[in-house]
Amino acid sequence: MKSITGSVVRDQLVYMLGFGFLMGIIFPFFTLWLLKLPAVQVLTPLYFSMCVLAGLVVGLCNYFIFRGVVYRFLSRLSAKMGVFQAKLESYRSDPSSADKCRVEDCYVDTTSADILGTISGEFNNLIASVANFIEVERTTDSFLDKLKRSLKLEDVAGVVLQAFSEYFGGQGGFLLILERGEFRLVKAQSVDIKKEQIEDSFWLQLLRQDKPLIVSGIEGDAIHLHIGIGQLDPRHIALIPLKYQNEDVGVCGLISREPFKRDFASLEARNFIVQATPFIYNALIMKRLEVMAAIDELTGVLNRRFGLRRLNEEFERSKRYRMPLSVAMVDIDHFKKINDTYGHQAGDFVLKTLAGVFTSNIRVSDLVIRFGGEEFLLVFNGASAVDAYQIMEKLRVNVETMRLQYGAFDFKVTFSAGVASFPSDKVSDLPNLIHQADSGLYKAKETGRNRTVISA
Repeated sequence: MKSITGSVVRDQLVYMLGFGFLMGIIFPFFTLWLLKLPAVQVLTPLYFSMCVLAGLVVGLCNYFIFRGVVYRFLSRLSAKMGVFQAKLESYRSDPSSADKCRVEDCYVDTTSADILGTISGEFNNLIASVANFIEVERTTDSFLDKLKRSLKLEDVAGVVLQAFSEYFGGQGGFLLILERGEFRLVKAQSVDIKKEQIEDSFWLQLLRQDKPLIVSGIEGDAIHLHIGIGQLDPRHIALIPLKYQNEDVGVCGLISREPFKRDFASLEARNFIVQATPFIYNALIMKRLEVMAAIDELTGVLNRRFGLRRLNEEFERSKRYRMPLSVAMVDIDHFKKINDTYGHQAGDFVLKTLAGVFTSNIRVSDLVIRFGGEEFLLVFNGASAVDAYQIMEKLRVNVETMRLQYGAFDFKVTFSAGVASFPSDKVSDLPNLIHQADSGLYKAKETGRNRTVISA
């Protein structure tokens, strides 16, 4: 209906006064018919005037009742909308201010069991939905900002676990990455999970289903959360498959004592999860590229470029903490003769075999570097020259007693090695250390090969 005054409230006043006036006009005829009074007593100007005045008074009273009930309710609704609008403006200018806003401050009373109560409820639901959208937007922005500043896979995994735990609710979590058909634990927060607990077939099936698996009401599960002091048995577990453009990335697990506060199947939740997968995938690709760039393709050990970079890091650490550091320069004896006699593929086989022997028989903290051609450089952290010599002698004897079979060929190989150590009067920097090891290797070859010599 079109407004007659330009204001709904004024229209209400006009309608109520008009209705009262109409009732005042009709009432004399109504009393004439109902009470059977003489017309000369009823149809008089005075009686008409009194009835009209009474109708106008009733209409005016109804208007003020309307203002005191409905209009006041609408005014409160408008005021709450203004408060919420102010909060939105404050958030736009300073997103951090959202932490100081309570959405309950914008709610209206919903106790009225009529259309006004229904309107109040719908208004509160609208406010809650907008507030939830703002919270999700703020959380997502913060989440993405942290992801953009994280390059390493472990750092990205930490950001994802923290964000997922805050968004869905949870006291612990873990992230598994799929690599070459096997799952690898990248990160775990506040939860103990052992490698033997990871069954690849189960995780692969979960990825194929491509939807979160929620397990609730768990009692006495083998997984325990460590928060502060003591353990917390989980009651709810969420396993979230992570895919990027149809590529299987991995699985994120969340564990909680209480039910999760969001529905994993909702559009908002799915969008939040999707935000994380490109960063995990890119970090995984970067890690693979780093490994490919650092590893010698033939032997599987560090190549010279990245190996020397790592050796420089260990050398600086040795200087800083006054810890010994030893290196051994290794050269395969008569390697050219092996290539000429059995072919270059046999030579490659020898290089790969010796690289495998070296890596299998040294500590995890030590390094094996393919220095060039048939030369290897072994790095022993915290080892003196005597310690490195003893290790190299064990390796040398191990290789000497091996018989290699390549196709129809059966042969033996040996190597020579020179050992140098820091600190030493002859070693002031890393090039000096490598030069001393090379000098020891030269002496080993000069004195008959198949031996280890400590550089004097």
